[in-house]
Amino acid sequence: MKLRWTSVAWSVVYLLLLLSLATPLTVVTAFFLIVPGVLLYATLSTKSFSLHILPVWVIAAWVYGPLILLQAVYFLIPAIVMGHMYKKRVSALRTVMSGAGAILVEFLLILLISTVFFNFNLAESIEDLANLVVALLQNVSDTSMSEGAILSPELSQQFSVMVQLIPYTIIVSSLTIALIAHAIVRPTLASMGQAVPKLPPFRDWRLPRSLIWYYLIGILIQLFVGPSAQEGFLGTILLNMIPLLQFFFMIQTVSFFFFAAYHRKWNPVIPILLVIPVVLIPILPLWIIGIMDIAYPLRERITRSGR
Repeated sequence: MKLRWTSVAWSVVYLLLLLSLATPLTVVTAFFLIVPGVLLYATLSTKSFSLHILPVWVIAAWVYGPLILLQAVYFLIPAIVMGHMYKKRVSALRTVMSGAGAILVEFLLILLISTVFFNFNLAESIEDLANLVVALLQNVSDTSMSEGAILSPELSQQFSVMVQLIPYTIIVSSLTIALIAHAIVRPTLASMGQAVPKLPPFRDWRLPRSLIWYYLIGILIQLFVGPSAQEGFLGTILLNMIPLLQFFFMIQTVSFFFFAAYHRKWNPVIPILLVIPVVLIPILPLWIIGIMDIAYPLRERITRSGR
């Protein structure tokens, strides 16, 4: 009985999150939309799962129309993937990566279908949106100032970079959605008596050393290929790969701070204060500490000196 009422409660949460997709709240709620689906799939049989999901879809389609079901399917697929992983007691890291990978593959598949069958161009769509925003600004601001902004080469360059960074943004968003889902689902399942693997403590995270080689290859290509590396397909790869790797190195840096604080018995506030410049002051390349932590046995030295 408890499990059934819990499932009904999560179905209601799923409905509310689904309805929020047609509101400005979608900027926030989209990051939590797979959570109810993961919990329901992990705790119910396939038949019971369908009986909980279908009424939610019917209500959502009745309120906003059938098109909202396309969004529902998009978010339900990674939820089923992660829910299946929890049922199989797969490692937490593999579960998170599988969920993020499912979201990323879906996006690429939708983009491919839209481009091939509907002649959709993502860059042109973003440019049209930017032109619409500029047009609105022209109506509410000084015309000469608006024209100066439109003709600014710096603005055009920033727009080009924004378009090229779309893959990077999608990858980071996919990982964020999967991590948020795991952070909520795992303790919830544990409270229901269903033990599932958890991620190792953040202070013990160690990223693979191969990331350093990928980063060095990207830097060398930028140095020796020249201006051609900044354009076309190769430029898009480099523009997304290098910031993404730096993002991973930032995570490693933060993990190292918490590792050092734990083993040297620092005040818990100290690692939090150290994280602030890493995240908020990108001009300081503190992510280099993460590279050193991956490449050299810094942690072994800390534990050895602390004895």
